[in-house]
Amino acid sequence: MSAEPGEPEPSPSRRRRAQRATSEELVAAAIRVIGREGVAAATTRKIAEEAGVPQGTVHYWFADKNELLHEVVRSIVERLEMTTAMRDRPGGGATADDLREGLRAAWAEVAGDDPGNQLGYYELTALALRSPSMRELARDQYRSYRELAAQALAPALRDLDPQRAAAIAQFVAVTFDGLALSWLADPEGTRTEEVFDLLVDTVLRARDEGTGS
Repeated sequence: MSAEPGEPEPSPSRRRRAQRATSEELVAAAIRVIGREGVAAATTRKIAEEAGVPQGTVHYWFADKNELLHEVVRSIVERLEMTTAMRDRPGGGATADDLREGLRAAWAEVAGDDPGNQLGYYELTALALRSPSMRELARDQYRSYRELAAQALAPALRDLDPQRAAAIAQFVAVTFDGLALSWLADPEGTRTEEVFDLLVDTVLRARDEGTGS
């Protein structure tokens, strides 16, 4: 791969590294840059430097920065999805304990992550909302969060009217999202377990009212 105009010709070892680079590695590099320096600093040049490849490698895998950021969001959602999957749990995901376990698993992913990464995800949303060319990214991000919540809650809400089930899933998604932002701003003052207990009680009560139980 040749260098872009104004960019030094890469060394043979750097060219070999570029050939081995994958889109997943570039996404991981983008997340590191965003977590360390913020979304505004995550240029394709800086992401390429973080990954140790020529800048042209980024444009080989992604049409533009927006496409790369879409993949960053997809990576975030997939990571949460792996931690909150309930289909293989003994209770089937329908009991209060199952719901709490799912919330705690998702929260462990948030709390165990670098706070800079979490802040970067909110910056990403704000940037997308301010940019007409990126607004769809914010829609996709929160659509994915709703779908993830609906998937995790499906065993508990399977007997409900689909519209009511979707509303409950959205309620859980926005509560969790707000809790994460509160935790970033005030970790000591954010009562995670108490919020989860209240959230589970509310979900089960809404389910029972919807089914006439």
